[in-house]
Amino acid sequence: MKRQPGFTLLELVVSLTLLTLLSGLMFGGFRLAGKAWETVGERNADNSEQIQLQRFLRNLLEQAEPLHVQTARQIPLLSFQGTEHSLIFLAPQPRGLGNSAEPVWFYLALDNADPEHPVLSLKSQPLVVETEPQEQAPPVDWYQLLDDFRQPDLIPPLLELEIASFSLHYLSADEQNMSAWQPEWLDQDQLPALIRLQLDPDSPPLVVASRQYRYEIKDEY
Repeated sequence: MKRQPGFTLLELVVSLTLLTLLSGLMFGGFRLAGKAWETVGERNADNSEQIQLQRFLRNLLEQAEPLHVQTARQIPLLSFQGTEHSLIFLAPQPRGLGNSAEPVWFYLALDNADPEHPVLSLKSQPLVVETEPQEQAPPVDWYQLLDDFRQPDLIPPLLELEIASFSLHYLSADEQNMSAWQPEWLDQDQLPALIRLQLDPDSPPLVVASRQYRYEIKDEY
């Protein structure tokens, strides 16, 4: 008897099994590719935020003003005081944040209120100015100013960005070698020549020349 053309039951079972395996591998590959694409997108978004933040901070720090403010203790203090993890300084208000030409206090620091999600925060507060040109500007209560900035809810931040780490270092104009970076800039008479911000341990640091040294130190940044 002549055999009719077609597939046996065993051949159909084997074919369906192979088709199921191939479909599983294909969908698994699509799922893996989708996760990889999502991860790349998240990393690109994080990098974009950090790049924008670096540009903003560079423009702001380049405009830092070397003013000596009269404190409540009658001791002139340079309007730029920084540690390794925080910085307070005077600079013109960026366009878009207001029309005032007066300098504004800025406070940049890492907020570790949630240790698992540290946040880099930038806050600002207007500089108190004299009411009459002939009058002397009122003294600054430096400790009150710092305390106001450090209060979580007293002054709303201009920007916040979750970041892995943050550190600041300063280079004096009198020491032109990269081994002279200092972790603090307190009670100084002039601005540092360079300010180095490390926003990510795996990325190059952001090095900014302050305004008065912008054209004197070109090879360092």
